[in-house]
Amino acid sequence: MKWILPAIASLLVGASVSHAEEKTIAIANFGDHPALQLVIDGLKESMAERGFDVTYTYDQVNWERNVIPQMLAKISAAQPDVVVTITTPVTQTAVRALQDPNVPVVFAAVQDPVTAGLVPDWETAAPNMTGAANLVDMDGTLGFIKEMMPDLTRLGVPYNPGDDADNALRERLVKFAPDHGIELVLVGVDNVNDLPQRIQSLSGKVDAVYVFPSNLFQPATAQIAAITDRMGVPAFNGLPAPVEKGEMLGSYSVNWPRIGASAAGIIEQIFNGAKVSDIPPTVPTAQDHTVVISKAQLDRWNLTLPAAYADCDTCVVD
Repeated sequence: MKWILPAIASLLVGASVSHAEEKTIAIANFGDHPALQLVIDGLKESMAERGFDVTYTYDQVNWERNVIPQMLAKISAAQPDVVVTITTPVTQTAVRALQDPNVPVVFAAVQDPVTAGLVPDWETAAPNMTGAANLVDMDGTLGFIKEMMPDLTRLGVPYNPGDDADNALRERLVKFAPDHGIELVLVGVDNVNDLPQRIQSLSGKVDAVYVFPSNLFQPATAQIAAITDRMGVPAFNGLPAPVEKGEMLGSYSVNWPRIGASAAGIIEQIFNGAKVSDIPPTVPTAQDHTVVISKAQLDRWNLTLPAAYADCDTCVVD
């Protein structure tokens, strides 16, 4: 996997400090996924660099929402030092299921914790919950798409109206689209079985399709790519994996290991005695994003690699 990754060590504070007391961190994940695994890897690497002796437990529910309460009940009974909740659905359930004030909750890979009702605002943590958001820079995303396709005027965007993360990203797309001369063609999809028909409904109406990095769409990216290919338009994705496989044209994505490193920085503050309520959630900057472009897709759509990426060896995959 090719990424533009700043050295994780450059993010770390107090890497030479030794913390003799062993800590336990329980990781609660929605399901196994390469991007989420990068968050976990970044967390573990960063905690090690910070000098903590940590024992990790790991649980996931294979994307089954109804099993999340059982998973969290099991974790709560074990009384870890910190619970790390991965994704918005797991974290939203944790608000109700993990109420022990002695066990802080640190979320990671949550698009918008404010919209999701996890924290009051971007400057304020909840009494026993804070974390590292992975809010995608939608202004940067649209700028990247426009760089790749300068003549693009209409962008198709499927979204799940029942998903807080999708709604948060949709609102930001709507906000920034006029700045890039882009008209959005939005289509709601709340069931994976409706995906083919809803994506196909964009045929003849858009110059490209952008796919959110959300739970409904990412397991179906191969199917979405096949549909957009038949429609005669390229697809962009919020995660790099379909681009690396040559299925989609490009991705402008958050740097997932850095999300894990940000969560580790929060945990370090907690282990050093800070109150959770005093630690505001973190949000990625424009510099915390990576670009991946498929050479095969460039050729497929007769597009030229933008000059901005001509000297970037890690940006383009075969």
